[in-house]
Amino acid sequence: MPAPPSTINQAKDIANMSDLEKKHVPMIHIGGTPRAGEPFEVTVWLGEQLPHPMEMEHHIEFIDLYLDDMFLARCDLTWGYTYPKACFTAVLERSGTLRAFERCNVHGDWTYNLEVNV
Repeated sequence: MPAPPSTINQAKDIANMSDLEKKHVPMIHIGGTPRAGEPFEVTVWLGEQLPHPMEMEHHIEFIDLYLDDMFLARCDLTWGYTYPKACFTAVLERSGTLRAFERCNVHGDWTYNLEVNV
């Protein structure tokens, strides 16, 4: 099970991100209203405001999803064939913080958190 990265970048001000942050900070969207014990969709993507390249020299390697410090899922990405977006189906028994991580082969690990109540 992967552990959260030790050195992690994040947006200094999510409402006023730099171009580097716009390409790298993963965004989280929850579909519907989460209820304890029931599946719901969690979409994680990056580059909405400024697309991230997916080329051999510069690409996103993976997107991870955690609830607090508990690993939930990973989506591995292949440069040249994928877009940095993943849809997960989660089933939570408790409220907590959804944490998305992504790794850029050039700019390292990035994260974003979203509180979820079930």
